[in-house]
Amino acid sequence: MNNIHDLYDSIKLSEQLALEHYNKLNEVVDYRLPGVCNHYFAKYDLNQQRDGEIVLTCKVSKTVKGQIRYTFQINGKRIAEKRIVSEFLSLGAFR
Repeated sequence: MNNIHDLYDSIKLSEQLALEHYNKLNEVVDYRLPGVCNHYFAKYDLNQQRDGEIVLTCKVSKTVKGQIRYTFQINGKRIAEKRIVSEFLSLGAFR
């Protein structure tokens, strides 16, 4: 990943794909199954060498009142959407 703008684009794409997945799973009967999208990003160490990957997961589910809720996870740990960028910076996602 080159910059933070690419990360924002990836977050929006993850939201769209998770919503499409949710709609596909629940199109005939509303089973309230969550829609999920996993996005994989390269992780770099201090020497600019690739050092694994970071997984951003977006889940879409319906609340009790019928609204759509988006939740995010980084490497399986739940995180607020506004904290995603700072977490990616601390994990070494940018060169």
